[in-house]
Amino acid sequence: MKKFLATLAAIVLLPNSTFAAEGVPLTLDEAIALALKNNRLIEQSAESREAARWNLSATRRASGPKFSWSSTLNRIGGRYYRRSGRRSNHDQAKFYKSMGYDVNMSLDPSYENENYNSANLSMPLYTGGRLENQRKNARYALNAADLTLENSRQQVKYQAAAAYYQVLQRAALVDVQKQAVQLLQEHLNTVSIQYEVGTVAKSDVLSTNVQLANSQQSLNTAEGNYQTAVAQLNNIIGLPISTEIATSDKIDFVHYDLTEDQCLEYALAHRPDGIAAVYTLKQAKAQTAAAKSGYRPEVNAVVQGNMSGENVFGSNHNAEQWSVGLQMNWNIFDNGVTSANVNQAKALERRADSLARQQIETIQLEVHSAYIALKTAEKNIAVTASAVDKAEEEFAIAQIRYIEGVDTNLNVMNAQEKVVETRSNYYTALYSYSTSRAQLEKAMGVPVTIDALLYTEAEQEGKSSPKSLEAATVENIYDEISAELPEPFDE
Repeated sequence: MKKFLATLAAIVLLPNSTFAAEGVPLTLDEAIALALKNNRLIEQSAESREAARWNLSATRRASGPKFSWSSTLNRIGGRYYRRSGRRSNHDQAKFYKSMGYDVNMSLDPSYENENYNSANLSMPLYTGGRLENQRKNARYALNAADLTLENSRQQVKYQAAAAYYQVLQRAALVDVQKQAVQLLQEHLNTVSIQYEVGTVAKSDVLSTNVQLANSQQSLNTAEGNYQTAVAQLNNIIGLPISTEIATSDKIDFVHYDLTEDQCLEYALAHRPDGIAAVYTLKQAKAQTAAAKSGYRPEVNAVVQGNMSGENVFGSNHNAEQWSVGLQMNWNIFDNGVTSANVNQAKALERRADSLARQQIETIQLEVHSAYIALKTAEKNIAVTASAVDKAEEEFAIAQIRYIEGVDTNLNVMNAQEKVVETRSNYYTALYSYSTSRAQLEKAMGVPVTIDALLYTEAEQEGKSSPKSLEAATVENIYDEISAELPEPFDE
């Protein structure tokens, strides 16, 4: 039986080789820098911004001149004759001449090809406000895309920070379970010695071994959870998910001084997605104004020219013409199509207004929730830190009393479980505090690359998107860090 117990203890205490493997050293700032450089969400938002930029370019160019050219090349045949300007087929001309008709072959030449060329140059002079409002719509769409890209950066920064903190928490919980196994192993040695000298019952040895096996199982689970957290972090920062990471930061407590009202005031002024929702509303208003242009006429300046002939660019068929003038189109009656389009645009405008208001409410809720979570975690840190000291003291006393024969093995096991529980709660509180702080910064719209408030102020002054971005750019340490990091997908 003693050999069996010793073998069992050796089996459950085998180290996990994968967890002990060397990993890539990575700080929190380096993890965020990699995420900002490689995350797919930022890549997709950047492409959406690029599409919005070209859409604005297209709408701006729509108000300029347009030149078009059309050409047709035809092979003709059949029985045609030239009377009152109509074409004559040479064979038919011969036939009519043989019948006694007066047909002048030189005046009625024969041809088998007819080519037609037409050129058109036009420029809109008045569109009832359609082009002007389409430009506004496209410009506001680009403004919203700029802010959406910044919001994606802030979201990715939070995700990377939360994932990094989770790795730190899971690593701390692994250490907690390792310490639990070590404490139980030491206690098992003590129980085994006392059992051999006959001072404790065999049941104490068995129950301690069972507790040790349970702790080893908890350690295995903690190590698996750690590796899952590492894989999630790798996915966010753009590394292969199997990459081993050695975190070089620790979860620490830094008191947060801002009040909830200060956080909310800052968020309402700086949240990029909140301001982007306002630009989306402006887009909808511009679209409504563009739809109303259907009630008004459109005037274009037009220059046209066309020619036809047997040769590609010939005009030997006496068909050459050019014209310069104005062209007006006005849908006096379109069976209610314009009215329906205006009503549709108004409905979308009301929807955009509702979404903007909803976004403000969401910002308020997110700031409130993150702030409460932060303060709750702050209180729990102080409580759990004190509980850890008391639980460790209780376990030490229980061990001494058990050795002296005045306490039971069950009380020692219970005290050991309290040590594990309080240590786990302490690291969980630290993780919740750090994550809640990162979440609060995201909820407030703390800038990563651009300050949304400065961007809006620049745009309202009439500056273009590039100039507004330049005016709103803030110091970004992550760009400097990412420049020193290797490419993430280099295998």
